[in-house]
Amino acid sequence: MTTLTCHNCDSPGDGNCAGCHGRGKPAGDELRASFGDESSCSMCGGSGECQTCGGTGEIEVGGEG
Repeated sequence: MTTLTCHNCDSPGDGNCAGCHGRGKPAGDELRASFGDESSCSMCGGSGECQTCGGTGEIEVGGEG
């Protein structure tokens, strides 16, 4: 198998969720948190990891030969 840089990451290959930039919480969450709303990112479920590559920054392409 060959690995390629994941382009669905926040920055290609960094492994961070593009929705929350790796924080696990939506943008502007500081304001919501001050009112007691602790929500997590809807794209990664709060993990902060890119869902395409699982946070590794790389994806495997090709099949078994």
